[in-house]
Amino acid sequence: MVIKLLQALEAHSPKRYIKSALWIVLTRFVSIGVSLASTFYVARTLGPQNFGELNYAVSLVNMLMFFAAIASSTVICRDLIKKSDQQKYILGTAWAITSAGLIVSIICIATTLFFLPHDQITILLVGILCGAQLFTTLQVTQNFFFANTNTKYLSITQLCIHITVSFAKIIAMTQGQGVLVLAGIMFVEQLLSALIVTTLYIKQAHIYPTQWRFDATYAKKLAFDSIPFVFITMSIVVAGRIDQVFLKHFVDTTAVGMYSVAVQLTEIWQVVPQMLLVALFPALVNAHTSETSYGKRILALASLLLFYSIAASLATTLLAPYIIPLIYGAAFIPSIPLLQIYTWSLMGTVGGFLVTNILVTENQRRIQIMVGLVPMVTNIVLNILWIPTYGAPGAAWATVVSYTLAPLIPFFFASIRRKLFVAKTA
Repeated sequence: MVIKLLQALEAHSPKRYIKSALWIVLTRFVSIGVSLASTFYVARTLGPQNFGELNYAVSLVNMLMFFAAIASSTVICRDLIKKSDQQKYILGTAWAITSAGLIVSIICIATTLFFLPHDQITILLVGILCGAQLFTTLQVTQNFFFANTNTKYLSITQLCIHITVSFAKIIAMTQGQGVLVLAGIMFVEQLLSALIVTTLYIKQAHIYPTQWRFDATYAKKLAFDSIPFVFITMSIVVAGRIDQVFLKHFVDTTAVGMYSVAVQLTEIWQVVPQMLLVALFPALVNAHTSETSYGKRILALASLLLFYSIAASLATTLLAPYIIPLIYGAAFIPSIPLLQIYTWSLMGTVGGFLVTNILVTENQRRIQIMVGLVPMVTNIVLNILWIPTYGAPGAAWATVVSYTLAPLIPFFFASIRRKLFVAKTA
């Protein structure tokens, strides 16, 4: 079945898209293996409480960084594909408004730390992680490679960085270092990534970031087209992180550590479909003029991703009682039922990735906003209702329910249903 689905996808997608996708996916597979080793070792060494403290800081920073999405990577990539001659203005404007959004996000995080009670370690962790985010603005250069389906060297260098950082984390743990050193390593990771991807961009595009230009007219258009992504990003990060923030304040840090195991093991499965869609996004944009070809590509991708997510969730549910004690140790055994619940959010997450790409191609801002807002609000409400009563399992169920809503929302609109109907009957 999988072979047939891949053949269908390839039949309606030029080989250059498949080749680009393979480079991204294959390097990510290796990266996942290295990441697993370092994450497992770090978790076992730190224990549930310290591991929870680190993940709480990461969750708080990621949760409030959604303003940086005001220059959506997907929209930038789309515009680079359609207007490659405007690259200096597209990337220069994207960098400027991404930087502005990042500053707003950091102000939000500082305000949260001021009004909510936090210990000194948490404040230091959040400060280091916020500093690391300052380098992410240069990641806009990645869109050049995605738009040109030239991801080979980008994927290889990112893999090398990830392997280096993962081993650095393991070495830090063997030396008895704590969460502050781990946060410092994350800071260095973002710095290295920004420097290397920018160097690659200069070499490939023969353009220096100093040659970028800001275009006020395009800035308005980019911000307007990206507004839905603020809501979508906000939905994803809030729905994926607010539960850990609530758990610390409603339960304790140990509960956050237990819950983080379920989140991380599930997020591992998200990497492949996410990278696959990033690589194949140009294929959707270029096929948009042909309604039949466009619809068939969507159906082929949807079928493949649905099969993947169900198989991954089922395997995780069955293997959870063996995986967690073996890898994380006996201290994390309470994470088993959490993982068995949380893993079923994968279908909604992966479906949401595909829906986002479709809606960007269609330029359906109103539907995008609804796809972002409805799951986020649902998740917050369910967490407030269920965590005080059911604890961490309540948070896991809240995530499953809210994530499942996202890919279903577009089907309430006739314009989306019609394209899939044309593809199915063609």
